[in-house]
Amino acid sequence: MVLQATAKEGDRLTLTKYLHAQDAREALGRQMQRFHQNYDLLLTPTLPIVAFPVGQNRPPSYIDHQHRDWTPFTYPFNLTQQPAASLPCGFTKNGLPAGIQIVAAKYRDLLVLKAAKAYENVSPFIMSLAINQNLAQR
Repeated sequence: MVLQATAKEGDRLTLTKYLHAQDAREALGRQMQRFHQNYDLLLTPTLPIVAFPVGQNRPPSYIDHQHRDWTPFTYPFNLTQQPAASLPCGFTKNGLPAGIQIVAAKYRDLLVLKAAKAYENVSPFIMSLAINQNLAQR
């Protein structure tokens, strides 16, 4: 459904708007290249919201199919072709998983993988912590 909605949105796009979008994507890519001249990695939350029920393609509060509205930390790096990895980094007060995203410059995939491995080595994700935390709150 989401893919179909996205395809329909693309059908309504004029060539001029498409070319402007391509220019904006390239400008963002150049901006991120400049950022990575000074910084090897960028760390962000994976999502700005807590996990939503299994089987749903979007949070219940987002009626629209615009995933950009609830994924502001992930889609820009798809556009700029930058490697990124999302790792579990803890839990909300309700015991839901939270994620951290590691982003590097274009073609620096190995750096992202090494950083993800290093993070996992110092902060391993243990699912039983979430289960115990959920049980303790009931």
